[in-house]
This record gives sequence, structure tokens and C-alpha cells, in this order.
Amino acid sequence: MCSFLFSTNSVPEDANFYLKFRGPDFTVTKKFNNHTFIHNLLSITGAYTPQPLEKGNILVLFNGEIYNFKELGDYDNDTKCIIPLYEKYGPQFTKYLDGEFAITLVDYNKQIVVISSDLFKTKPLFYSIDGLNIGSSSYKTPLEKCGHINIQKANPNETIVVSLTTGKILERFEIYTFDLDQKKKTFDDWMKAFSDSISKRARDNVREKIFIGLSSGYDSGAIACEMFQQKINFKCYSHIGRENVDILNRRIANVSPYGKVDAYKTSPQEWNQAHEYIALNTEPFSYTVHSSRSDYNEYNLSLIDDNGSNQFSNLCRQAKRDGYKIHLSGMGGDEIFSDYGFNGSSKYQHSNFGGLFPNDLHTIFPWASFYGSTMESYLAKEEYVGGAYGMESRYPFLDKNVVQEFLWLDVGLKNGNYKNVLHEYLTKNNFPFAANEKIGF
Repeated sequence: MCSFLFSTNSVPEDANFYLKFRGPDFTVTKKFNNHTFIHNLLSITGAYTPQPLEKGNILVLFNGEIYNFKELGDYDNDTKCIIPLYEKYGPQFTKYLDGEFAITLVDYNKQIVVISSDLFKTKPLFYSIDGLNIGSSSYKTPLEKCGHINIQKANPNETIVVSLTTGKILERFEIYTFDLDQKKKTFDDWMKAFSDSISKRARDNVREKIFIGLSSGYDSGAIACEMFQQKINFKCYSHIGRENVDILNRRIANVSPYGKVDAYKTSPQEWNQAHEYIALNTEPFSYTVHSSRSDYNEYNLSLIDDNGSNQFSNLCRQAKRDGYKIHLSGMGGDEIFSDYGFNGSSKYQHSNFGGLFPNDLHTIFPWASFYGSTMESYLAKEEYVGGAYGMESRYPFLDKNVVQEFLWLDVGLKNGNYKNVLHEYLTKNNFPFAANEKIGF
């Protein structure tokens, strides 16, 4: 979890206020060709590497994690693979990255800016193009303070190339094209993809302690179970709210000795403290939730007033107190595997097709919450709130291979049970869960 700002405009001193919380380890402000680069570092993976990185007249700002960086060359840090990969492939280099990232690369030789998110835009990213006034940032407020207008949210799964000399978008392309052929007759490849996803996020690219929020729901249960299966040490924080206490207690017993658990209830005073903290340290953000199949819409919902945001704030406060920096999130389980429904029946109004996957995925893909709606909105909760505490969130269910293997599953396997991939996984590993219930996370 880092943050950055690039601007061709003048940058006031307070432009970095909200950004600095995401990168508490080190801040660099650099002027190059009369443009400003600011980076706030949270050092999580590999060697300590302040940014921007620079090679000749190429500079890069990066936020997130690139999990395959060691496969791309002899690098001691994931950021260091970006410029060499760009030199080899040009802007198409983003197609070779496996990770969760937001990137701005400026090539003064070719007079271009490359701005890219990952497949689901897990890391917040905004940009502004107004003639020759060009900027990009992890948050919107810094661009506003620099006088940028026409500020846009970056699209998920997209790279754009902007001319520094004309301000025109020269190119925009999809990073990865999902294959919608529902051809696989077993869960085996999905199970392996999920195991690999946890491994790359919790074992192979780690030098800080990992925590999760453990509920009695499917998503956190699968993550906790796989962490236990791989014998990875982690901490669970369990808010005792509307949980199935019996299932939660059995889970707590099952993850020992690798998973340590703190179970707690949030007092009104703690909720207020959590709320006050994010009210002061996150930029104003409103989100929307909608459905592909109905007129249901929720507009301008305030992130800091959402109960889930405040509960996560309280959880992050405890994790930071205990020295944990990496959060494994269950984000995407509802959006990808169930669509907040089952067998055509919606569990929430913003469900797009009631969780009943059709014989031809082309007829619904991409459904609203695959890239947008709850996907974009609830990712923002995790990134804005976690970022305010200097925490990095990683998203095992949004791994490219995990999602692709799910899409490849035969429609009967998708529709057999609620969240059928997780149902099968938890059943196979004899991990307690309440079948066909939407509870917790």
C-alpha cells in the first residue's frame, strides 16, 4: 500500500495530506522537466526501494504488488521490474504483470505517460487530461489541489497512453481478455489456482505479518482454511456481531496453531473513535451500487458513514496496534462467485442475475459488479480505510487465474450450490460453514 501523485501543474504543500497515510515509511518529492513526482512508500516486498524509480528519462510511480517479479528477471524488489519490462514491450508491458497495482510511467524520450490499473482496479487511481495539463494520483483530492479538472477514475483492466505534447490519448487497451467458455468439468484447477493465489500473497512475497477478518461466512472461512493448510502464521480479528457463534468458535479451534484469534465486540466508544479517525484521514468519497437487471440504485453513499467502513477501521486500529501490516481480503467472493444470489433468487437487491449463471456467459458478462457497482465501491472501502492506517490489502479471490478458472467451470458446477467453488472447497477440507447462507464475509 503506497500512494503517488504526478502532475505537470504546480503542486501545493498540502496536496500530499491524504496520500501520506498510505505510505508512512518514506516520502519522496522529485522535480523532473518541471513536473512533480510524489511517492509515499509502504515497504512490504523485497528490498527497501523509494520511488520514483528512474532510468535515463523514464520515471515510474507504483502502488501495489507484482507477484511474478522474480519470474521477470533478477530483481530484489517488484518495482524494479517495471522499467525494464517497459523497455522490452512498450506500454504493453502491463499485460505481463501478475499483481494488484496502479502505475504511472512517464517516458520523456517518447513524450508519453502510461497510466494503468490492474484487472479489477484494486488500487485507487485517478487521472486528469486537460490539454497539456496532465496528472495522475492515488486519490482525487491531490489532483484538485493542483488545479486539475475533468478528473476521471481509471478503468479497471485498462492501460492508457497519453501524449505529453498534445494531451491526447494515443492508445487504450484491455490488459487481459477473459475467456467465457464454460468447459471444465471438475473443480481441480480452481482449487489449485486458489491455493497458488494464497501462496503468492501470504508466503512468497511477505516480510510483514498478515491478518484477516474472520467471520462465519464463506469468504473469510476459505482464506483462513487455506492459510492453515499451508501452515502460514496469521492473525484473525473476529467481530462478534450477527455471526453464527457455533461456526465461528469451531473455526477458531480449527485454525490453531497457525491462526491466532481475537474475538471482540465493538463498543459505541470504539465505533466513534474508528469513525472519527477515517473522517479526518480519508478524502471524501461517495460510492454507488446498482444492478444490471433492474432499476435498483444507491447513489452518493458516504464511505465514512458506512457501518462496514467503521468496523474495518476498528479492526485496522487493532491490527496496527499489534504490528500487522498485510490484510488478506475476501473481496470478490460475492461479486464473482455468487452475484449476491443463488438459483435465480437475489439475496440483495443489487444482485444482477440472482446467482443463476446462464449457459452462455456472453449474455451477462461483464455484469455490473464484476468490474463496477459493489466491486468498485467495496474495494474503495478497503483501500481508503486500510490506507488511512498504512495497511496493505491483498485480494486472493481477484487473482486472474482464480477468476478465469471460475469462469471456465461448467455451468452446472457454478450453479450446484450457493458460492459453489467455496462450498466445494470448505466441504473438501472439512472446514465448518453454514451451507447456502449469506452471513458474515
